[in-house]
Amino acid sequence: MKRVIIYSPDFSLCYSLLVFLQNHYKIVVTTDFELLNSFPFDSKNDAVFIDHEPNPQLVLTCEKIKAENPEVPVFLTYVYTNRTSQSENKIKSFVNEIFYKPFDLNEISLKLTYILEHPHILNDNFR
Repeated sequence: MKRVIIYSPDFSLCYSLLVFLQNHYKIVVTTDFELLNSFPFDSKNDAVFIDHEPNPQLVLTCEKIKAENPEVPVFLTYVYTNRTSQSENKIKSFVNEIFYKPFDLNEISLKLTYILEHPHILNDNFR
């Protein structure tokens, strides 16, 4: 079973995603950004789901994830605002998919499943 790391400062979102995805994936959930940064992003982790507004610290985190394991898909969710556009432009090269809130859990599940079942798509998009 594939492992998905989920980070959000919002416990209720973490819980919702856990409940929604737990039958298909091993789920690791945290609300602690420092803990997210301490995870090894090796081949044991198949995807990373981050719910956080783009900022310079998040850009560095996503860059670290891709440096440790370029093949791990990274999903980002947040509420889009004009003030986040600069950081979003910087982070786009390190994330595979951005979902703007409010988002559809079914869409996230379908996209996650598709990318995990078709890793060559991921690799082709990031070459």
